Amino acid sequence: MADSKGTIDFPVLQLVSNARATYGLRHQDYARYKSHCVAKVHHLRKAAGLSQKAGKSRKYEKKDLTADKITGPKSLQILLFDAERCWAQAHVLREARVDDATSRTKHHVAKRLVKAASLAQQLVELAQNEDIHSRLSASQTTQVHAYSLVMTGTAAFERGKHEEGLKVFSVAHEVLAKLASTAGSATEEALANEMLDEVEPMLRFCAYRLGKDTSTGVSTIAGQVAATEISSLVPSWDDLRQRLDEAGQTSKKETVDIVWRGQEIPIRNAELVTAAAKVQSVLASLRTDEAASSSSKGSAVAEGKKPATSKKEILGSRRMGTFDKALLVLSEAEATAAQLVEDNKIAMSKGNTARFEASSRALVSFHTYVQYHLLSVRAKRDLLLVASTAAKLAARERKIRHAEEAYTARTERRDPAVAEGKIKRLQAKVYPGLVKVFDTILLSFESMRDMEAVEQDDELATLVDARIAYIRAQRCQYLSRGYALASQFPSSLTLNARAKLYARQARATAAALSESFDLPTSSAEDETGHDFVADRLPLDASSFDALDADLEADYQRISREWFAATGGQVGADEEGLDIARLSLAEGRPRAATSEMKKKVPFFDVAYNYVTAFDMDALAVKAGLLIPTEPVVDSSQQAVSQGQQDEEEEEEEDASSPQQQQEEEAQPTPTKRGWGFSLFGRK
Repeated sequence: MADSKGTIDFPVLQLVSNARATYGLRHQDYARYKSHCVAKVHHLRKAAGLSQKAGKSRKYEKKDLTADKITGPKSLQILLFDAERCWAQAHVLREARVDDATSRTKHHVAKRLVKAASLAQQLVELAQNEDIHSRLSASQTTQVHAYSLVMTGTAAFERGKHEEGLKVFSVAHEVLAKLASTAGSATEEALANEMLDEVEPMLRFCAYRLGKDTSTGVSTIAGQVAATEISSLVPSWDDLRQRLDEAGQTSKKETVDIVWRGQEIPIRNAELVTAAAKVQSVLASLRTDEAASSSSKGSAVAEGKKPATSKKEILGSRRMGTFDKALLVLSEAEATAAQLVEDNKIAMSKGNTARFEASSRALVSFHTYVQYHLLSVRAKRDLLLVASTAAKLAARERKIRHAEEAYTARTERRDPAVAEGKIKRLQAKVYPGLVKVFDTILLSFESMRDMEAVEQDDELATLVDARIAYIRAQRCQYLSRGYALASQFPSSLTLNARAKLYARQARATAAALSESFDLPTSSAEDETGHDFVADRLPLDASSFDALDADLEADYQRISREWFAATGGQVGADEEGLDIARLSLAEGRPRAATSEMKKKVPFFDVAYNYVTAFDMDALAVKAGLLIPTEPVVDSSQQAVSQGQQDEEEEEEEDASSPQQQQEEEAQPTPTKRGWGFSLFGRK
């Protein structure tokens, strides 16, 4: 926009890059970008008063954009987006083309590109006008020339004019390289590099078709060709180059140089410049904070004072705010880089060009760099949180013991075991939270180990494995203490043994790492390879010895507590047991098992069915068999008859006289029948 001094802000490369990235070209949707350019040109012409009047009776009047009609940057944007519209339409026609040999679309594509180059050349002529040239900066004027050269070279490349394309692209390469080296900001440098990445594949192909050697790169070829052709294609290049050099010396450009694991990561995408600058800023603040903390600790040790162990000194509100800000910036940068990597993959799937392959490598490297530092800073924050919580717990334990000792000494009525009970209740509240924090730390390190860049780096992978084993040992240690508080002494000792196993594994891995590589330090001398976790997980002999000593002390303490809880016996129920009554069935005595309901043993079902019932009796009831009387001897019959008579006489003697009188009083029934019934009536 024109300001009070009459200058025009017309950053061509930024306008084109933002429009292409916003309206479809992130996914190679040229039709959407063409529609945007059509609407953009319409609104710009309408705002400038250069649109046609509505109505069929109106006669068409061609309204060209001349220097006297330029009122601001929006007037110049009419030609810019009109050229972009023709360029996008050419790509739409190219995608719709089926057969290059027989289709007429190739001719239409070339015509659209020639039209785009013609509009870009008109933009250059306007920029060279005396009234407008003085209102544009040297960088913006150079950007207009570079854009026009790229459009002209693309049209020549599409028509197969490789010699002309080599000349134009070589000059464009030289102009863009000069823009990148003298840019006033990192964003302008990235924009120039982004356009340079678009030019290099076509320049290399033109040089190949002309028989030139491209094995050493295209920069040398472009420099040689541009030395002879730049004066004709850019008449005012000497003046522009001088102005660019002066502007580059006076401007204070923020540098975004990222070096990780000995490799430089180029930032050639304009969208990543801001994110990369923020990442560098927050990482520098974290290094400064860590250096201040280390210097204060070292000065305290040198003066003979106790190092900082309180929660406020380890992780106060200021340090927590620093880590929260860093995690927020790193999360946003990681999301941006991940989205760009995904968009680049989609673009490569639609059109596998050399430009997307070259940019993919830089994008993936930056995404890996940000993701690794995000996980490192998150793990460092969690480790500081564990340390601060442990320091706060230790301080409260000391305070409780001191208060109980003072009260006991003053009153002599308080049991000293009361303090231990309070401490155990406090530990029961804190230990589960610490275990959850260790789970988060493990998740960060395991995600770090699964990264492709970490897997390919043997030193880094070994270091991460050692840290994972060390964190697992600490986690099992706190789990063991928690089970001991719940009187689960066998489980507690088992977890203690598992923690010792992880500690030995971490020691062995660290020893192998120190033999093959150099262990990282927490010093800030090498900022590019700074390790934020090294000061909390040093993996040296002293830290492993301290961990082993803590685990052994926990083992002895838990063993004594188990012995005191059981009275020196494995189980309280085993006192007074009779060895003869012991049984192996479920570990219980026989008396106890005999009271339990026994399970019915299994037998042959068919045999049980046949023998369980009297089949002859069932057949008699069913009428299938005639019952037969058994043959009895005469002597046995006589004996049985005598026994029956004696039983009947005893029954008669036992009957009362009253019953006998009642029986005599009853009339004797007479025989009745059909023949003697008449004679037997009374």
